[in-house]
Amino acid sequence: MTGVRGGGGEARTYLRIGGDVFTVYGDEVRGWSPRADDFRRGVSSSPWVYGSVEELFFALVNLCTAPRAEA
Repeated sequence: MTGVRGGGGEARTYLRIGGDVFTVYGDEVRGWSPRADDFRRGVSSSPWVYGSVEELFFALVNLCTAPRAEA
């Protein structure tokens, strides 16, 4: 996991899984999601928001290692 502070002050976090790099959004309070929209809309119960960055990491690992027909 890598955290980078953007020019506008927002923090961006990247997760590397195999050869892929995923941008993830959120923080320890709101949760973590691969979708920035989950935090812009004010939706509190999106199925894509995970409680910890570790949970999101393992969800992405499972997605990347699943056969293409099942992903």
